[in-house]
Amino acid sequence: MSYADQRQIRPNPTLSSAVGLRQNPLDVFTRICLAEGYDNERMDINELHITLPGLWCEHDVSLSWNPATEQVQVFLVFDGKLPGGRSDDICRLMSLLNERLVSGHFDYWDKTRCLVYRDSVSLRGGAKLGLEQGLDLLSLALDAAERGYPACQYVTWAGKSPEDALTSALVDLAANP
Repeated sequence: MSYADQRQIRPNPTLSSAVGLRQNPLDVFTRICLAEGYDNERMDINELHITLPGLWCEHDVSLSWNPATEQVQVFLVFDGKLPGGRSDDICRLMSLLNERLVSGHFDYWDKTRCLVYRDSVSLRGGAKLGLEQGLDLLSLALDAAERGYPACQYVTWAGKSPEDALTSALVDLAANP
């Protein structure tokens, strides 16, 4: 028995200290960025911004780790503000887009007039984020953005109906494998 054990000066492991010692899952995304050559910036220990190249534009992805809820959240905000007056069409488009998503969802943030894709993964109970799960989160966000971005442009700038815009966007996406 060591001196620290005899004198009981060694801290006892508790659930809160175990959670505090766990690996930050954003490190997985940093490794992905390094391997794939994606631009990234660590804003702080629990926030990472990544630029993903897309077919239509570069997509800015924000990832955040919340140790209290043990969740990794993904936000992909579409570049630029949407013009006012088309919010009903944008909401209908989001509904059509969300029907086709495997994971995550689109939201319209009225305050900033932006369309955003959101997703999250729970790592409750000390689960670790694997490389495959990190790649899945990024690829699901990119896939959603590649469908949603052109459809949103068709609605807001070309004046198409949400149904026509989504059809056109999917045809364009299929034509650019």
